[in-house]
Amino acid sequence: MKRLVLLSLMLLIGQPALADGSSPNRAAIELSNLLPPPPAAGSTAARQDLQAVLAVQRSRTADEQSAAKADMERSVFRFADALGLSMQAASLPKTAAFFGRVADLDKAEVKDAKLYWRRARPPVTSDQVHPLSQEKPDDWSYPSGHATFGYTTAILLANMVPEKRADIFARADVYAQHRVVMGVHFPSDVEAGRLAGTVIGAQLLQQADWQADYQAARAELRAALQLPASPAQAP
Repeated sequence: MKRLVLLSLMLLIGQPALADGSSPNRAAIELSNLLPPPPAAGSTAARQDLQAVLAVQRSRTADEQSAAKADMERSVFRFADALGLSMQAASLPKTAAFFGRVADLDKAEVKDAKLYWRRARPPVTSDQVHPLSQEKPDDWSYPSGHATFGYTTAILLANMVPEKRADIFARADVYAQHRVVMGVHFPSDVEAGRLAGTVIGAQLLQQADWQADYQAARAELRAALQLPASPAQAP
């Protein structure tokens, strides 16, 4: 079912993305038209979502908590371990600038979707949830912005460095799941972020006004990894 939803979304993003009067830097993807709605309050699915958060809360270790807190940073450099590279913004300025632009776009797109659904976060839903961070009271839960950024980043990085594709997506999964470990998102928020990030990443790969920055970051990153300028073509 998830795969069918994702395929449907990928077909939809083949349509013109820019709304009339939109800034060329804003994809105007309208996630509220593409994502499934979150589980209805009081529904069986919503109760299962909460139970999943509580189960993670009971089992989270000190190391997992530390890792989840570190992943609060919305930065491409959280993916350094997946690339096998000690990445610093100062040494990769084009990469830092490109993914900073990605983060800003993601925030804007996700903010609109959050305001559309206005889903309360787990600690608001239940006092049994003990989050590891205090989120803004008007920053809603669905979809997860961090998960969206993680998967948008994964799509773009995996196309820049396809040699590391499996490790990149595995890191995105952990990055997203850490939002549940933090106790600030439900699993369905994270799943919506996966879909949203995939849609946004795929759209940016097609969008002409992002290509110059994308290519510059790609060249810089591949050089830092001591990889050929272009990946080998699959046989």
